[in-house]
Parts: sequence; C-alpha cells; structure tokens
Amino acid sequence: MSHQIIRRRPEHDLEILALYAEVFGERTLERSRERWRWQYLDNPNNGDDGPVIWIAVEGDRVLGQMATMPFPMWWGGSEVPASAGMDYFVRKEAQGRGLGIALSEAWADHVDVALALGLTRSSYPLFQKIFTDVGPMPAYLKVLDATAVARRRWGPVAGAVAGPLLGLGLRLFSRRLAPGDGIEVCEVSSVTEEYDDLWARVRASFATAVRRDARYLVWKYVQCPFRDYRLLEARTRGVLSGFAVVRAEGGVSFPRGVITDLFCDARDTAVQDTLIDAALDMFRERQCARAETYTMSAALGAAFGRHGFRSGRTAIQYCVAHRHASAEPLSRLPAWHLVLGDGDLDRA
Repeated sequence: MSHQIIRRRPEHDLEILALYAEVFGERTLERSRERWRWQYLDNPNNGDDGPVIWIAVEGDRVLGQMATMPFPMWWGGSEVPASAGMDYFVRKEAQGRGLGIALSEAWADHVDVALALGLTRSSYPLFQKIFTDVGPMPAYLKVLDATAVARRRWGPVAGAVAGPLLGLGLRLFSRRLAPGDGIEVCEVSSVTEEYDDLWARVRASFATAVRRDARYLVWKYVQCPFRDYRLLEARTRGVLSGFAVVRAEGGVSFPRGVITDLFCDARDTAVQDTLIDAALDMFRERQCARAETYTMSAALGAAFGRHGFRSGRTAIQYCVAHRHASAEPLSRLPAWHLVLGDGDLDRA
C-alpha cells in the first residue's frame, strides 16, 4: 500500500500524540500534549479548518508529520500567507521512503512563503534540496559577569584570578549609551491594540517580518505555558515605538539573559538602544552572567554591537521556500527581521 500526504484531522490526534511519545519519550508525553494544544490548536492565525499539520499516512496509520505555524508575513512590500515548519519527524521504519520531501513539498505548495527555521543536522540536508538556504542565524553575546564566565571556562581557581582582569578589560570597551530623547521604557504585563498600529507603521522598514500584531504577541509570549517572558515597552513622547521580549535561561551556576525579540522601526536607533539598555539592566538585576540574542537583521546587529555584544555564528540554519511570492526579499537578507522568537526556536 502506498502512502498519502493529507491534512491532519481531529481523528488523527491520538496517533499523532502517540508518535510524539515514540519520538520524544513517554516521560514527556503530557508536556508534549500541553505544548501541542498551545502551539497548534490555540494559534490565533488558524483558519476555520484548524491547525495546518501535514501527515503521511498508509491506510489508517500515521507514518510522519510536518506541523506548521501559520501567520501573515510582510514579504517584499505586502502581507502574504506564510508559515514556519516545526515538529517534523518520520517513524524509523518508514525512513528512506521520501516522506520528508513529500511532506515538505505539500507544506510549501500551500503557502506563499514557507520558513524552515532552526533546522537540525538531520533535517538541514533535506531542506537544502528543495528550499533556498538563507542561514545560519547570527548570534550576539555580551559578558555581564566576567568572573562567572572565567570560572566556567577555566575552572574555579583560575577563574577567580582571571575574572577580575577580564572584567576590567570588558569595562574599558563597554559603555552605556545616552537615552533617546523623549523615550521611556517600562515593563508591562499586557499587549494592547496599539501594537497593531505599531506593526502597520514600521513593517515597511524591513524586507520581511512575521506580523507582530496584538493577538499574535499575546499568544506567542503572554500565553506561552513554558516560558516566563517579560515584555519591555518603549514609548516616544507617549506613543508606542517598540518593544523587547526577554527571559532568563540556564541554572544558578551560569544564568543567562536572552533577548528573544526586539521590534521597532529598523531605522530608529534611539529606540533600539534604549530597549537594549533596559534589557541589560534587567539581566544585571537578575545576576545573569551573559546576555545573548539571535537575529538576521543587520540593523539590530549594529545596535547590539554598539552595546558591546560580540558577533558570532551559530548552527541554527534557515531555509525558505517562496513558490507563490516574489523572490525579491532574498536579495536583501540583511533587512530581514527574523529573530529567536520566530518559528519555534525559543520553545521550552
């Protein structure tokens, strides 16, 4: 019997979740079930027909899946239907039958833009064959506690000696920028309709970006069941001009502060700088050893550089398909606004 690629229906859910247990382990099944409900059933960008999950079936048996996260996306001057792929897997006994390519083709054929973000070593070669490779994702890191970093790298004894010297060197090359004129940043616990207006005002400063309207941000960051995100809101003379989403990562021996998202007009360096300073202040209050962020935006990369972040490369690979949309944004990769919070890269 040959396989078929079809859209998931509710009657497939029990077998899909059993496949999660097979792939991720029985001990994590309840956690996978809760994440699955939030990530797929609760996505505010779902249509009336529910989550967009492509499955390979043979008779009544599910052999594999390509689950996607749909969203509107700014792409080359207009908003288009797009989605990010996630939770791709195929049963071991069904591997080698071309199911991965078939699932990916079905996905890419049904949206204007398909984003394969944060690819694993095993899935990256697959998407290189059928998508356009635009990765890897640049990383930006800043040491906040030199002694903690030195101890982690060289051990407790050598670290205790090297840490103060490292810290002195870092302070010589680190500076706090003057706050922007009329810009105030504060932590907020809710997202209002003003974020819809912010998106409409600043989206054209990027070649491409996932639509960050209020309902998307509430779902992605406020309602996320596995991350304790904190939202920093920037206002310029009272008008919402940007925001940053931050969280903590790591254990007590080496806590890290992560800037998951930072969004404002790509040309507004004052808002960028003020938000970054506020995020760093929050990380220092929480005694984070290091701050880190990941973004494809050259404008944001330059902003992090102004604040003493060093740039690096990661193994986070990106591929994209644009079968029903213009290829023009591919010529402007530095103007893409893709960050850690896009796709499912920042999930727990």
